[in-house]
Amino acid sequence: MQNENILLQIKKAEQKFKENNYKGNSNKSCLVEKYGDLPILLSAPHAVKQIRNGEIKAHEFYTGAIVECLAKQIGCACITKQYLIENVSNDDPNTDNAYCSYKTAINQFLQEHEIKLFVDIHGLSSKRESIVDICIDKGKNVNDMAYVSTLQKYVENKFGANKSSVDKYFSAFSENIMSKWMYSNFNISAIELEINGAYRWFEGDTEKQSLDLFLCLEEWLKGLSLLN
Repeated sequence: MQNENILLQIKKAEQKFKENNYKGNSNKSCLVEKYGDLPILLSAPHAVKQIRNGEIKAHEFYTGAIVECLAKQIGCACITKQYLIENVSNDDPNTDNAYCSYKTAINQFLQEHEIKLFVDIHGLSSKRESIVDICIDKGKNVNDMAYVSTLQKYVENKFGANKSSVDKYFSAFSENIMSKWMYSNFNISAIELEINGAYRWFEGDTEKQSLDLFLCLEEWLKGLSLLN
């Protein structure tokens, strides 16, 4: 019954990002919310459509809902992109500079709150072999590789061997990439986590495996010794 409630919460959370054909509908372009004291900041900068180099970039479905519901479940903070800012040449936090609204909101949040781990969640094509690709620029974006190895163990225990990868499809090396920016500017361990589309679609035939991965991520984050 508890898992059914979590599934309903995820589907409900996705609705605000789905509005206006995934352009969103909010009075704030991005929103930081804090649900507890665990020093983790979860992020979904592509929860709605973006503008990159003058062209609209597709949303990454359910990334916003995953981030929001994970934050509520484990008691940490999260930030999500709430709506598409139109009539601009660039509105993508993963390529825009430090003065964009998304990064400004994070900067302001960090002035008052201590964070030890930043996890930036993105969408990976369902055609890829990995369930999750853990992007850390060859370890340069994290202070402790145990964050990575522990996640891989959780994924392996749940889904079998070779279901996770590190820097296989993306490496998070560019200075404006969210995780690289976070580590470079604040010395906070930062992971760009790319989730396969077949494991973040909480509907139809992939509903169960998507929920299984969500619960796997929840166990991983709860199990980290970050409050010591």
